[in-house]
Amino acid sequence: MAKSKVRIYKISSSLKQNERISQALKELGLDGMSSSFDRTAQECIKNKKTPHDFLEGLLEKEFTLREDSRLQRWIQKAGFPFKRTLKEFDFTFQPTVDETQISDLASCQYIDKTEDVVFMGPPGVGKTHLSVALGYEAIYSGHDVKFLTLDQLVELVERKASAEERHYLFTSLLRPDLLILDEMDLYETSTNAATFLFKLLHQRYETGSVIFASNRSFEEWGRLFGSQQRAAAILDRLHHHATIIKIEGESYRLKDKLRDNPNLVASLNSN
Repeated sequence: MAKSKVRIYKISSSLKQNERISQALKELGLDGMSSSFDRTAQECIKNKKTPHDFLEGLLEKEFTLREDSRLQRWIQKAGFPFKRTLKEFDFTFQPTVDETQISDLASCQYIDKTEDVVFMGPPGVGKTHLSVALGYEAIYSGHDVKFLTLDQLVELVERKASAEERHYLFTSLLRPDLLILDEMDLYETSTNAATFLFKLLHQRYETGSVIFASNRSFEEWGRLFGSQQRAAAILDRLHHHATIIKIEGESYRLKDKLRDNPNLVASLNSN
């Protein structure tokens, strides 16, 4: 077997000192420090800061760059359908949603405790918005997240022809600290998909958290798992292991239409 080539770190002595330092930082993979070295050095000289201040300033730039890079990678990997924040959620429009409770969930303590969250309510009331926003908060806190709608999950399972492929998908969905399953509705699922979903949620019970968003009541979840017995086993865990939030109110879609169409508001008021 050929011996791997050892990388030799060598900086040309013909370069100026600031150029040698900048190149050395690049060679070491310290891109944040390299890109901000000259500017930080000039600021420290101008403001008569200490060498310790200078080094700390460079390290802060490196940490910031690496954290920004991590966030971008993890957000892309999560597969969110869009970006939503808790600040964008109108709690005055949906008074049945307790803002304090949602803020508490944003602390991600439920993930540390491997507990779950269930948002239930009719279409358009903000279930997906809150699910995605909590997903972003989890990533900001250092947790990896995966977002899927139920039909996406079913399609993924159905595309895996072999048991080995399904096992790989299964382990990949066990791995994230937080799994978000949106649109937990009455999709027709095959035996393979129903069994896969049941086993996945059963094993994640002690290993990771799940956020569910559903238009349907728990009583209607039986078909998702292939039998009422399986559904009862999952629901029993949820009742004792989850924060269940029922949202009642108008659709945000109607709110947007009313905002954009004053004539519609006048028509509704006249009726």
